[in-house]
Amino acid sequence: MSNKHVSRVSELDIEKCVENAGGNRFDLIIMAAQRSRQIAKSHRMSNNPEHVYPVITALLEFQDGKLDSTYLKRVK
Repeated sequence: MSNKHVSRVSELDIEKCVENAGGNRFDLIIMAAQRSRQIAKSHRMSNNPEHVYPVITALLEFQDGKLDSTYLKRVK
């Protein structure tokens, strides 16, 4: 059996992520890095293919409005 995963990068709109993160790309990087670490830590033992690439999952959360610039306050 093949262990291939479908790429979700095509779903990603970076400009929308930046907008939802408060308009600052650098803050988005910091927040997405922290969130991706949280996702990776909580799903290490999971076989859930949705979390194979935690960075993409984190960015999609920003894009979908699940996270916003208030997340930065929790990171700092």
